Amino acid sequence: MIKKTPNTLEFLAKNLTETERFGKVLARHLNPGDVVFLNGNLGAGKSILARATIRSVLDQPKLNVPSPTFLLALPYENEQWKILHADLYRIKNPEEIDELGLFEDTQTLVIIEWPEKAKTLLPHPTLNISLNFSSNAKERVLRITSAQGSVTFSSLATDEIFSQRDQLS
Repeated sequence: MIKKTPNTLEFLAKNLTETERFGKVLARHLNPGDVVFLNGNLGAGKSILARATIRSVLDQPKLNVPSPTFLLALPYENEQWKILHADLYRIKNPEEIDELGLFEDTQTLVIIEWPEKAKTLLPHPTLNISLNFSSNAKERVLRITSAQGSVTFSSLATDEIFSQRDQLS
């Protein structure tokens, strides 16, 4: 199941492995300075998606990418990329977001889990991704919205990961 409109892509990830695969695909469509919001219930796969994306962007498949839940933000970089991965779940006061320095470098890719905790203080995201449980607890519905139209959903939706899976269905 792949649904797309000019600014939205929605598909069913049949398991967390497919969520990881999507993170690898997503990495090829991101640019320095992009801001990606990851929304969804606890346990929906936000950290799994972020981990796969970060590993793929940096081309380091074995990189240790823990959830930043307790540290709030973790930096990663190589010669081409700077990435900040933030988890705002534990933010008590939205003003705490300023202390994280998420937007000090406009060329840093910023991935934010639980952005709704500081919605009014965050910039508009390049991509807003929601992960929600489907009626089958192993499956996730991923809905990707491009607020600025910077991601081409036609290429994202027809990537080999989705087309191979759909051929097997």
